[in-house]
Amino acid sequence: MQIITRSLFLIVLFLAATTSCVWAEDAPVSPPTETEEIVVTASRYDDTVHLNQTNVTAEDLEFREPDLPMPLLLQDVPGVFAYSDAGSNLGYTYVKIRGFDQRRVGVLINGIPFNDPEDHNLWWVNMPDLASSTQDIQIQRGVSNSMGGMTAMGGTINIITKRLAEKEQGRASLGAGSYGFNRQMISYETGELKGGFRSSLRLSRQSSDGYRQRTGVDQWGVFWSGEHQSERSTTRINIFTGREVTHHGWNASPESELENDRTHNPETYHNAVDDFQQPHYELHNDLFLSSRWTLKNSIYYVQGEGYYENFKDGETAEDYALDQYLGLDPNEEVDLVRRKYVRKDQVGWVPRVIFEHDKGRFTMGGDTYKFHSNHWGDVMNVAGYSPADFIDPEVKYHEYTGDKKAYSLYANERYEIVNGLTLMGDLQYQHKEYDFLQREVGNFVGENRNGYTVDYGFFNPKGGVHWQAGQVAGGQMAMYGSVGVNHREPTDNELFDTWDGADDLGKDPLFNNSRQVMKSDGTVDYVEWWDPQVTEEKVVDYELGFSWAGSFLSFSLGGYWMDFTNEIVPYGGVNEDGYGIRGNAESTLHRGFELGLRAKINNENSLAVAASRSWDEYDVFDFYDWDGSLSDFSGNPIALFPEHLLSVSWQTQWNPGVRTQIRVRNVGKQYLDNTGDEERIIDPWTTLDFSLWFDLDQIGLEALTAAQAFIHVRNIGDVEYETTGYYNSENNYIPAAGRNFAVGLDYDF
Repeated sequence: MQIITRSLFLIVLFLAATTSCVWAEDAPVSPPTETEEIVVTASRYDDTVHLNQTNVTAEDLEFREPDLPMPLLLQDVPGVFAYSDAGSNLGYTYVKIRGFDQRRVGVLINGIPFNDPEDHNLWWVNMPDLASSTQDIQIQRGVSNSMGGMTAMGGTINIITKRLAEKEQGRASLGAGSYGFNRQMISYETGELKGGFRSSLRLSRQSSDGYRQRTGVDQWGVFWSGEHQSERSTTRINIFTGREVTHHGWNASPESELENDRTHNPETYHNAVDDFQQPHYELHNDLFLSSRWTLKNSIYYVQGEGYYENFKDGETAEDYALDQYLGLDPNEEVDLVRRKYVRKDQVGWVPRVIFEHDKGRFTMGGDTYKFHSNHWGDVMNVAGYSPADFIDPEVKYHEYTGDKKAYSLYANERYEIVNGLTLMGDLQYQHKEYDFLQREVGNFVGENRNGYTVDYGFFNPKGGVHWQAGQVAGGQMAMYGSVGVNHREPTDNELFDTWDGADDLGKDPLFNNSRQVMKSDGTVDYVEWWDPQVTEEKVVDYELGFSWAGSFLSFSLGGYWMDFTNEIVPYGGVNEDGYGIRGNAESTLHRGFELGLRAKINNENSLAVAASRSWDEYDVFDFYDWDGSLSDFSGNPIALFPEHLLSVSWQTQWNPGVRTQIRVRNVGKQYLDNTGDEERIIDPWTTLDFSLWFDLDQIGLEALTAAQAFIHVRNIGDVEYETTGYYNSENNYIPAAGRNFAVGLDYDF
């Protein structure tokens, strides 16, 4: 029955696409808009293969809103939703593709995986102003190719940093706006130097008070790149880093509090901050062996280090080793301030060889990395005590390490069997091994210490067909279809129970079997666990789509049907560290349509539309609640997947130096938990934005021939809306900012 339903769904999609093609025939014809070609790399689809993707070009990024971090710049792409927990723009930002959170969205920067190996997350906050150093972006929706070693479910964001200029040049930027936003950026490029060398450097600083209370952020970033070119090779080094100090806004606010104060933040401790830095080092080499063969190698090292601080009240002394350090009764309740530290190191290699043959392209390669993390917690102070009262000045109450080794191998072939008809095949094998061990610190001794090793091996085949049908109704028509399989292992925190973590004393991980590992003196060293209860998830992704490009209009319409087994789903809440509560659902379904359209109305006006509609539900899911009660959620919608997304932009070029944009965004209903209760939802919302760019020499300031000013006004109607949340006794929301603005100036030299 499911196969029949899936077939009917895809047939309806095809008929809808055909109808769109007929409608396009009646529109007037005018010259196409010229855009800069997107950079094609081994991990991307090129212009001859129109699968379910969207390209954000260098020209698009030139007119970006510079106070927005990377996730918020992608909201005009079909199926993409982004938000900030500060309610405004800077700070912790998150991106979803097809409703899948960013732990299941893969990100590549210059072909190097950006997701954290341990928690799979994307820490955009550590890469401030990354868009200023970005050449272009390709968003591949669904299960994409394997050429980045990714395990993406919702899609892949493929970022290429800027090409180095041939001529010496630079840019200085200033910006300011609502909620204390300010930004300063300066960049310089040497141009071509003797011996084929080029180099560039960017420095950025940005800060904001945040829309919500106590959600301020202060960031600085640096990006340096150096390149050497010869006849047979190109070698490039990128070093980019940043530091952020961000106040916590990851907890949603109760609806009852927001009714009185839209800026409410349940975190009230004044120094609840996250202080982190994460330098990235990349070495890329392209060796052109012949006109057909290219060998590419990338080596990288990522180091992350920092902490976050919280006030905790009513904590048990034993849990923080205060019975040892202060001589307290183990069961005494205390108020304290703690810091959680982390140090992460990752080194990796991404090799690939590309063979351009008469009928297409063959790519073979893989990736491998080694990752180590060290997590520990310190008690900074305790109510009623001074630092002099501590027996040991470093009150370390927990420590654990994580070590991950992974590799993948793939072969990818694109073969044109007849003119215009291309077959694509992709075979990938992944192996991942993760070792976890709690150190003997504080009261983490004997049976209170845990360790485990989990390893996974995944085979992920993918295949597709693309048909370039030729001229239809005055434009180029193409169709595609694909089927792909992907797997993803649980994150480290998904191997512990709902409200527990590796730093909680006396809490066992979610495994079925264990044994005691003994010391030489006969005492228990630690408990070793195996056979995890939370298992890897698997998806089979079916895609079908259609595109048409004429002289005035281009659009694509695609549909997907994703069958999940053991999907790791959101339960609708977060734990004390802001991580979403998750677990396996036996069987789930994700289906949807995605539309992207660009039209040039005349020489001055153009229209862009990005739209999606999805149905995300449990097929089979028996949920055991915290009290042990059983609920059958089969057929219910999955929490925190927006039902639809819409972005409509109208751009006008008034004269050579003035450009405006009016944009409407609409986001559909989201459920806060998995009960399907219509009282536990995030209401749909619509906002209106306006942007203005103008060259200063065009308005009479002839001395400033290389300066452009901008004004961005967002949420003009001052709409009250929420972006995400969860249910906990009542609806809890993260609110978004009301009417806000940003102004600034870019000066090229």
